[in-house]
Amino acid sequence: PDGKVWSLTLDEAIAGIEGGKWDFYTKVGNHAVDVVVAKAASGRKYLRTTADRDTPDNLLSLPECR
Repeated sequence: PDGKVWSLTLDEAIAGIEGGKWDFYTKVGNHAVDVVVAKAASGRKYLRTTADRDTPDNLLSLPECR
């Protein structure tokens, strides 16, 4: 809201989602897709988007943070 650039680590984002502090989504045009926490077979948590009919790489297609 103050216009400053900010960022979170992956672990901070995961904790914020799981704790109910934040909700994240990707948006292309008017189409929004939720970002959720998933767990790999190894037990490591990661972020992914909910299933949709768009490309399977919604997060990977975002521009790099600077």
